[in-house]
Amino acid sequence: MTMRWRLLVGVLGIGALTVGAQGEAAGLRAPQNVRGAPGSRQSAELATRASIAQMNGRPADALALAQQGIRADQNDPWPYYTEAMALSELGQVDAAAAAFVESERRFLPGDLWGRSVALYGRAHAYAQAGRCPDAARAFDAYASLVGSYDPRSAALVHRYGDDCRASLLRQQRQTAAPDTAPAVPAR
Repeated sequence: MTMRWRLLVGVLGIGALTVGAQGEAAGLRAPQNVRGAPGSRQSAELATRASIAQMNGRPADALALAQQGIRADQNDPWPYYTEAMALSELGQVDAAAAAFVESERRFLPGDLWGRSVALYGRAHAYAQAGRCPDAARAFDAYASLVGSYDPRSAALVHRYGDDCRASLLRQQRQTAAPDTAPAVPAR
């Protein structure tokens, strides 16, 4: 799956989860001001440019821009989030997970939506890398955060963890199975 598609699925998936359950999840709706703490205009612009580079399939450029955004304002969570997305696309899963944690840490405690996006991103990065136990722990943390506001989303992410394990088992079986193609009969 291309990074652009994963980014859109991740953002739209979180949006659908939170908007679809507005009655139950009023605390999880995206706020008008999505920064976790007042960020500088420069860090916001760099995070936006990094996101655009990421969506256009340029994760190395996205990473460089996100890191510039972090240097511009270390308290703004969004440059950390875009850094994490770029690192994930570049296959640096541990570094991506650490950046997602840093992003989550910088959202205000009451910004459940921002924190949930960072948690979901970390879980998704692990799942995409086939690191199902790590993904399951991150999905569990997401479910713990949103469960009282949006039980449907919490149940859904548990299925994602199960899907990760099932997919990994299928891949392992396919790799371990001998070639079962029928032999060509002798003439």
